[in-house]
Amino acid sequence: MAPTVERVFAEAALGVLAAMDAQGANASRVHHGEWTAMLNASEGRTDLDLLLLAWLDEVLYQAQTKSRWMLSADVHITQDEQGARLRAMVAFVSANEMVRGVEVKAISSHGLTLQAVQAGATLPGKGEDMPSLVGPAWYADVLLDV
Repeated sequence: MAPTVERVFAEAALGVLAAMDAQGANASRVHHGEWTAMLNASEGRTDLDLLLLAWLDEVLYQAQTKSRWMLSADVHITQDEQGARLRAMVAFVSANEMVRGVEVKAISSHGLTLQAVQAGATLPGKGEDMPSLVGPAWYADVLLDV
């Protein structure tokens, strides 16, 4: 949950990485760069939920293929008739120094949820350990393939 859609994208990406239960890189040099995700209208849907899926795929790709472990992201989203685009200024460290307890293989589109909770509305928590969310806020739920 987050106050804006951009922030929920950043938090969802951090959640994917946290699910890997990684250890290490405390003394690593922090790098900065721009990461992107795009959906072209000419190729199909450009919904925000699909953009979230594309963004999480990018974060996973960066960690597993480019050895870049994201620490934080300042996300900016634009949408127009041509499509949806995400640009993120990212702080990252080398993923080569990370020891992962679990390896996430993919982000599943099954059960993917991206939802705005209106001011004063309540979204009940899932399970006993998750509190209810009172809007205004954004909420995302993804299923990870491990």
